[in-house]
Order: sequence, then structure tokens, then C-alpha cells
Amino acid sequence: MTDPDCAQMHGPQADRWMEHWLPAMRAAAAGTPVLELGCDTGGDTAWLLAQGFEVIGTDIAEDALRRCSVAAPRAALLLHDLRQPMPFADASFGVVVASLCLHYFDWHTTVAAVAEIRRCLRPGGLLLCRVNSTNDVDHGAMQGTEVEPHYFRQDAHYADFKRFFDAADLDRLFTPAAWTEVNREERQVLRYAKPKMAWEQVLRRT
Repeated sequence: MTDPDCAQMHGPQADRWMEHWLPAMRAAAAGTPVLELGCDTGGDTAWLLAQGFEVIGTDIAEDALRRCSVAAPRAALLLHDLRQPMPFADASFGVVVASLCLHYFDWHTTVAAVAEIRRCLRPGGLLLCRVNSTNDVDHGAMQGTEVEPHYFRQDAHYADFKRFFDAADLDRLFTPAAWTEVNREERQVLRYAKPKMAWEQVLRRT
């Protein structure tokens, strides 16, 4: 499930955010499927399939999975809540993609979800991740009732809470003991009607 409060305009075709990392992804996948968390309606899923990857996509929303199955019919799709442990063995994947799906949770749950991602990655595997920035003012950043630092109660479509991250939050979430940071940029996402600011990270599992 990606951010439901952003009406699509440009669409996934204008948001090829993983394209630069394609050679590294192919090397890291090494014959294993790519695990895509929060696959939503399948824009990134279809792109991954087009690059020759096998894809396992998960989402909490059944309607999103139905739409994803149309956009990416060769993907294996699974209904899953990121607040729960993932049904995969340790070190099952060389690449995990998590685009705009880790911003709905309290801090404890967010840390647990990232630990599950790491568990499912092979040592040296890649996580390609995007999360809401605290500068994402057109999509609710720092608005509503703050219940934890940078975590707000809001009137969102799929969830009552949204989290926004600054650089210090990312440092706490992706610690050097667990992850090697390959790249981090705060970028404008070109997928929606209004500009969206997000952190884009590529991390290698230690």
C-alpha cells in the first residue's frame, strides 16, 4: 500500500526511481525473486517484471492486490500486514523494495518491520526504500495531532496515522550495525498530482 492520499497524475511511468540501480539489483538478486512490499496497484511491480525479475508482491489491501494482478499478472501476490512477521524464511531474497509503505506505524512497529526486512534479506542483499519526508508539506507533513515525534493522527483513507522522517530518523532506523548505506537522497516523487517529497535510500544488509 503506497500513500493513498495522493491522487495519481503523472503515473508510475514518470517515476522510474529504481532505474539507476538496475545493475546493482540484478547482481544482488542473483536468481531470487524481488520482494516488493506495499505493491499497491502494480506500477513498480510491472516495471520489475519488465526488467526480467520474478516478483513477490505484498499489500494489506485486497483491492490493491486485485488491481496489481491486472497490471502485473505474472507476479506472485500475497495479502500481508507489515505489522506482522513476514511468511518467508531467513535470507530468502537478494532484493527487497519498500516504496512509501513504511510510514503508517508507531516507532516500535516501524523498527520491527525493518528488522523483518533485514531477516528476509541475504547478507549483502539490497533494500530500495522510500519514506515520507518531513518536508512533504503537500501531503500532510507535520499536520494533525502529533502522537509521537513526527507521527501524526490524520484523516487518511487507509489509516488514521502517518509518519514523516528526517535524516536523524533514518539514522536511528537503519543503524550501521545492521545496514550499509549505499545512497540517500531527498527527492521529489513525480507520481502524483501535487509534488511529494520523499527520502530515497538504497541500503545493503550487513
